Amino acid sequence: MTNTSNQVESAQQDHPSIPSLSDVLPSFRLDGHVTIVTGGSGGLAHTLVQALLAQGSEVALLDLSVERLEYTARELQEFIKANKLPKLNVSTWPCDIGDAAIVDEVVRAIPLKHNGIVPDKLVHTAGYCQNTPALDYDARQAELLVRVNLMGSMYICQSMSRLLMQRSQRRRSVSSEDDSAAEACPQLSNVSYVLIGSMSGCIVNNPQPQVAYNMAKAGVIHMVKSLACEWARYGIRVNSISPGYIATALTKKVISGSPEGAALQQEWTSRVPMGRMADPREFVGAMLYLLSSSASSYTTGENLVIDGGYTCW
Repeated sequence: MTNTSNQVESAQQDHPSIPSLSDVLPSFRLDGHVTIVTGGSGGLAHTLVQALLAQGSEVALLDLSVERLEYTARELQEFIKANKLPKLNVSTWPCDIGDAAIVDEVVRAIPLKHNGIVPDKLVHTAGYCQNTPALDYDARQAELLVRVNLMGSMYICQSMSRLLMQRSQRRRSVSSEDDSAAEACPQLSNVSYVLIGSMSGCIVNNPQPQVAYNMAKAGVIHMVKSLACEWARYGIRVNSISPGYIATALTKKVISGSPEGAALQQEWTSRVPMGRMADPREFVGAMLYLLSSSASSYTTGENLVIDGGYTCW
């Protein structure tokens, strides 16, 4: 609001009322929502899904391996039971995230197993890394990695947004001309996509060579910014979390399996100001913040780097 002097007036009320706690403190509850989690059987995803269930969200797990998905789903049901959580639907979906047609087919089928609820939250963790010198990188291998890590990120966001827009009711709005009407954009509320990028999209890892992974993750980070700008008009928020080195169960197995692995871990941690790798639980808060429509309603296009300070020097 402006005054006659074209100066911005304060948003502070002349006589402010005392707000309720709900007006001040954000909620991280996700009751009534369905969250798609890609790479759903991975180590980081497993911890994030537990947090989603604890906050009341149903989840649809997407991954390549049927067996690992089924095992993960059983473990999650045990988690729900052990923590006396309300019964929540956990559906599993074999999916090649790098195939646009398959991704679209799976996303469209998910509401059928969730009482017709269209998923409006996304935690996209699917992806993998290869340590190959650039001069030796086989073109097909590099193209496959980029297709999964980068193009798959776009495919899942596209499919979810198309379904949400098709299900939303288009509204009519009267334009500035009294004798004309225009169709307004679909307005979607509470839609939030969280993509897992990597600090590798911001820096070059050392000593391992991983050019295809690095360039794919850099692409994911910039894709997030592009989609955030393009889809803000619909109410869709798109953000990314870029982790540093994470001590998942698989990573621990790799680095403890040989002297070379132990040396690599030492090299990594020596470059982290905090002197250690991350625990998967240390990404839960960032995920819930970005998914919450009350906590991060003005946050979109952001890349939240959580790396123990690695990229600071």
